Amino acid sequence: MKQTCVEDLAVFLNGSVEYIQSKDNFKITGFAPVLHAAKYQVSFFTGKALMGELRDSHAGLVLVPQEFAGSPTVGALLRVKNPYAAMVKIIEKFHHPEFSEGFVASSAKVHPSAVVEGSLGEDAVVGPNCVVMRGAEIGDGCVLQANVTVYSNVKVGKDCQFQAGSVVGSRGFGFYFDDAGVRKMVPHVSGVRIGNRCEFGANSVVAAGFLAPTTIGDDCHFDSFVQIGHNCTVGNRVYMASQSGLGGTTVVEDDCEFAGGAQIAGHLSIGKGAVIAAKAGVTKSVPAGVVYAGFPSEPIEKWRKGVVALRRLADGKR
Repeated sequence: MKQTCVEDLAVFLNGSVEYIQSKDNFKITGFAPVLHAAKYQVSFFTGKALMGELRDSHAGLVLVPQEFAGSPTVGALLRVKNPYAAMVKIIEKFHHPEFSEGFVASSAKVHPSAVVEGSLGEDAVVGPNCVVMRGAEIGDGCVLQANVTVYSNVKVGKDCQFQAGSVVGSRGFGFYFDDAGVRKMVPHVSGVRIGNRCEFGANSVVAAGFLAPTTIGDDCHFDSFVQIGHNCTVGNRVYMASQSGLGGTTVVEDDCEFAGGAQIAGHLSIGKGAVIAAKAGVTKSVPAGVVYAGFPSEPIEKWRKGVVALRRLADGKR
């Protein structure tokens, strides 16, 4: 973490400092959870955790809500509107990035026809052992960490993050029978289109489309091991936790959330704002604004009643 001092943080976060154990402005050298933070480190406390964590803390500086009441034995308090959000701002501003802006690793393979905006001295990053294939386009501010593969006919907007091992534009899991009845692979050559400010977790995969590209909107976040099947259409602000996946040609509208391990069959639609619970198996389209759970998935209230009924039946009750 780049060093800064308490008073500078107060100005940066528009907060007010209250010195307790420390009497003078001091430098902050790092950050840590409130129970593990040391004398010159910063942490945060929202008031939702156990008060004992703050009482036993030896942190140099703790971000607390403006209305916080108490005098814990820490170096100082910094009262802010939203401690969690303020902590994120500190990390984003003062933490050293993994790669410098405009970095292209010597081991990266970028095809001469690929367009990587900002890679020559601006702000795009292509990390070690990445491969950017012929005709791909990577927008300003994008970061490709180690071992990322971007196939041909992939176009990525601005400020997207691709964690290690992610793959964009590979062939999807599609097959057809030829005139002789032989099962063959479908050539998915129409690529992928990704909007702005999206994040792809480690080892996540986005498959290319068949006749039209697979598309993803803006501000989407996908955890590790997420699979987006070929020809899917994903809206804006979609969140998918680890090991969740979309079958091919699935349409996901804006503001949907998928918990860990949720699986969606192909050729379905997930309505705006719907939430799919962990480990759910979706076999039919889901309306907007509902929460689905179980396999086969159903509205979560109905699923809960079914679970209770089965348990009662197993216990010999009716």
